[in-house]
Amino acid sequence: MKKSLSFLNKQLYINILTVSMILFGLSSCEEVIDIELKEADQVLVIEGGVSNTETTHYVYISKTVPFSSNSTNNPQSGAVVKIQEEGTSAERTFTEVSPGQYRINNYQANPGRTYRLTVDFENEQYMASSTMPAPIAIDSIGTVTDSFFGDEEKTVGVVYQDPPGEKNYYRYLVAVNGKPSNFVFAYNDKFNDGKKVQRNLYHEDLDLAVGDYVEVEQHCIDQAVYTYFNGIQSNNPGSAAPANPKSNFSNGALGYFSAHSITRASTTIE
Repeated sequence: MKKSLSFLNKQLYINILTVSMILFGLSSCEEVIDIELKEADQVLVIEGGVSNTETTHYVYISKTVPFSSNSTNNPQSGAVVKIQEEGTSAERTFTEVSPGQYRINNYQANPGRTYRLTVDFENEQYMASSTMPAPIAIDSIGTVTDSFFGDEEKTVGVVYQDPPGEKNYYRYLVAVNGKPSNFVFAYNDKFNDGKKVQRNLYHEDLDLAVGDYVEVEQHCIDQAVYTYFNGIQSNNPGSAAPANPKSNFSNGALGYFSAHSITRASTTIE
């Protein structure tokens, strides 16, 4: 028995010695390795839209920011931005009012019409088309209270009637006490076609309290615009490999162009 234990101890000692020598050898060969990070090509980003409730509309043009840059904003000046309603020959031109911000005044867009946005920039042309759906009324809006592990969470809920027999896509914009939220809420009617829907606009970081004044815009959007915003919505912090959302612009540009109808509602959190 003692002989057996002695043999095991000897083997253990040899194993420890071997591992120590390997680690010593690795540490003695240590050297600094510089990894050269290649900067990806900058890509044009175009974001804008027209609605049925406004006559002033904006398009924002920028470029993606290099990894090594300390800036998060890279507006682009000098683009020629035009919009045309399908079936007409008239084009209207946006005016650049500040770097990267383009505006058109006195332009009325209407549900059921398709609009094409064209951007000419640095000898390249980028195009996107979007068809404006009919607006869908918000029937009611109010406070929704849920309990999570004993803690109450408040959010805002909207109720509307989804039209039957057609595909509908929705995007919601939320402002709390006059401050717009940057959270993305995008939905389709795959599972509630033709039904009365209560849509609770919950986000874990949307911290609502009693007395907060909440304004909601319900945008009825087309499928391509929904695909874009749903892609953003899917790139949550838990995503293993975030990807750029699918743009409806041609020629490799990122971003979106949306022709959407809007209905609005507001409430005070109770």
